[in-house]
Amino acid sequence: MKFYSVEEFIQKHLRTGQHWNKKLIHSEDAKPQTLAEDTHIGGIEYAAGSEFKVFETRNFGWICFRQDTKSPDGNIPGKLIHKW
Repeated sequence: MKFYSVEEFIQKHLRTGQHWNKKLIHSEDAKPQTLAEDTHIGGIEYAAGSEFKVFETRNFGWICFRQDTKSPDGNIPGKLIHKW
């Protein structure tokens, strides 16, 4: 299992798949990504294969998981959206 703070996760995944140098990556520009392994983000665990988008607004970074996301033990995670 990988462990990240919300800030570390956003910084690592924000511009994945982006081939342009825009100032902000909005939700419609963000590429869907999938977790390669079980991941712990800001106190919440997510199962491998969970799909998410990482994007930014003027003041915040966001991680948004799909509604069907599960934790490694098969339960629904306590948070599907993280703001930093």
